[in-house]
Amino acid sequence: MSLLNSTHGYGGLTKALHWLVAVLFGFQYLAGAVMTRMAPNGTALGLTQSAWYNWHKSIGLVALAIALVRLANRNLGDLPPWAPSLNDGEKRFIHRAEQLMYGAMLVMPVSGFLYVMAGGYGVHLFGHWHLPNPIGAWPLLELTSRLVHQVAGIALAVAVLGHVGLVLRHQLFFRDGLLRRMLPGRSGTP
Repeated sequence: MSLLNSTHGYGGLTKALHWLVAVLFGFQYLAGAVMTRMAPNGTALGLTQSAWYNWHKSIGLVALAIALVRLANRNLGDLPPWAPSLNDGEKRFIHRAEQLMYGAMLVMPVSGFLYVMAGGYGVHLFGHWHLPNPIGAWPLLELTSRLVHQVAGIALAVAVLGHVGLVLRHQLFFRDGLLRRMLPGRSGTP
């Protein structure tokens, strides 16, 4: 298996970035759900609410960097051909869902960063480094970026659910090996 994509399948780098982004954004949804529902002085899984917020912000910036690397990698090499078992409607859906996912993967961290900076919350990266605030208090930007962050989160969740649903449909009902194309160590040809 090559590192980059080719006409024979997805490369190792694409597969690694795919699953890394899935784990990072999965953590982000979990952290978002936990931190917004706990009491300010409470703890969950041994972390205070402020620790959850700082981890969410820190991982968000890492996820942005990985999403940028993934987007650059997407344009390197050739994309493998469509799986032969996909119909034209599924191909159109996958294309639009991919556009929505890439857009949301970029918009969510940027809007989150703008939200915490304009709100004066700041980022204490991994609990060790305070990032400078280049924006300062800006209530309108805080409100707008918070709304954009939430809408992008919903859009990403919808696109991911559709993506996973389509893959599971092919895997469980058609048994055509579609999932194998993105599994590590696999050639990508069903």
